[in-house]
Amino acid sequence: MTDKEWEERQKTRQLEMKAVSEALAVLSGDDAHDLFTRTFNPALLQMGSSEQDSRRQQASQVLGKAAQRLHSPRLATLAYQMKLDAFTRVKKAIDDMIAQLLKEKEDEIKHKDFCTGEFNANQLQTEKKERDEQDITAKIEDLGMTIEEL
Repeated sequence: MTDKEWEERQKTRQLEMKAVSEALAVLSGDDAHDLFTRTFNPALLQMGSSEQDSRRQQASQVLGKAAQRLHSPRLATLAYQMKLDAFTRVKKAIDDMIAQLLKEKEDEIKHKDFCTGEFNANQLQTEKKERDEQDITAKIEDLGMTIEEL
């Protein structure tokens, strides 16, 4: 590539960048916004897709059946929301449910650790009390023998 070709390419790129910048300025300007709001017809806007609706309906039915089988009110709520809401809300609900389940898992682990610790402490106290009982029983027998000797 010669220097002349390089300069032509550079010049062309600069002109392209300038044209794109001007186009963006025109499209993002107030006049373009006003024109868009005057000519926008909401009746022409596609409100939904029947294919997406059928997928949403199928997914909702699957979740509903799983909720009945597992007796899970959370899944039933999710299935109901899927019938009414778009998938973005459902995804958020799933993410929230996962976060809640993870928090419950952490809480259950903490509770299990607490219970295990308390069980071990209780077992140690029980063994200590049994030893104390044996010691006291032996002392009572010893004192009883002492009384008989007197």
